[in-house]
Amino acid sequence: MDFGQTLPTVVSAFQRSKLHFALIGGLAISFHGIQRSTLDADFILLMDDLKEAHIILLKLGYNREFHSENVSHYISPDPALGRIDILHALRPIAEGMILRAKQFPLTPEHTIPVADVEDIIGLKIQAACNDPSRHRSDWNDIHSLIEHSAQNSLRLDWPRLADYLDLFDLAETLPELRLTYASALRQGM
Repeated sequence: MDFGQTLPTVVSAFQRSKLHFALIGGLAISFHGIQRSTLDADFILLMDDLKEAHIILLKLGYNREFHSENVSHYISPDPALGRIDILHALRPIAEGMILRAKQFPLTPEHTIPVADVEDIIGLKIQAACNDPSRHRSDWNDIHSLIEHSAQNSLRLDWPRLADYLDLFDLAETLPELRLTYASALRQGM
C-alpha cells in the first residue's frame, strides 16, 4: 500500500462528505510517534456514515470483501491502494473515540483525525481478547504506547484505561500498566 497516495485520497474524500471517522490501528500508532509496520489503513466510522463511506470507497476503486455488523474490509486490485478496514462505531464508547480524535498533519493541505492513545489502547485490548493469535502483538503495542507516553511526559487518562480493562475483565492488569508507565518515566529523567 502506498500510504502517501492512498491516505490523503481517502481522508479528503471522507472529509468532503463530512463523514465522522478517525484513524486507528498501526498507522494511528505511527502518528503518535511509534514506528511500526502495517499493511493496511484502519478507521473507526460512525454507523450513520457507513453507506456514504461504502460509495466513496467503491468510487476510489475498492471492493468490499467482507462486511458484518461490526466491521467492513475493502481491498483494491491496485496494490498501491491496498486494504482499508473500517470498524463500525455502534455504541457510545466508540462514538467517543471519534469525538476525542486529534487532528494530525497529513499533507500540507490536509489533516487527519487520529484516535488518542487511550482509545487505541482500548481497541488493542479488545483485539487481543477477541483474537488470541493477536495477544502478544497487541499487548506489545499497548506497552509501547504507555512507555512512549511516559518518555514524552504525556499524561494518560487512567480512569478511561481502567474502564476499557473492566470491559474485558482485566482490571487486575491496571497496576502492571501503571508500573510500565512509572518505569519508563523514571528512565526518561
